[in-house]
Amino acid sequence: MKILLTYTSMTGRNEKIAKYLDQYLRDHGAEVTLQQIVDTDAFELEDYDAVIVETYTYNDGEVPDEAKDFYDDLADVDLEKTKFAVLGSSSKEHLHFGRAVDYFTMQLNSSNGEQVADSVKINQDPDEADFKRVDMLADNVLKSLK
Repeated sequence: MKILLTYTSMTGRNEKIAKYLDQYLRDHGAEVTLQQIVDTDAFELEDYDAVIVETYTYNDGEVPDEAKDFYDDLADVDLEKTKFAVLGSSSKEHLHFGRAVDYFTMQLNSSNGEQVADSVKINQDPDEADFKRVDMLADNVLKSLK
């Protein structure tokens, strides 16, 4: 079970969640590559059994600048048979809460990826209930690979 977990984090929230998710997946037998989105090549996603993308939402509901190249490249990738999930931290105080999570979910679906877990949006710092939703996302990804 080779899983790519790629993330972007401005405040450290998503990095914290990514490290938690990385450990959870490893504890359940997955081989995980954890890296920042800026270092991720969309054309190498086919090398993995599953991809988990974690992003924050920038400004007025935008994909973060450091994730735009990866996001744009997804339009030119055929992810047939690649399972995926998307999550991210945002703020409910913003009109466009978690919009980048929605954009990545749509882009990965448009690239023929197979969404295996509902997207998870976390309001700012994750609490115990949020980590349970992250666990559920991870469990769905792992289940899809067995």
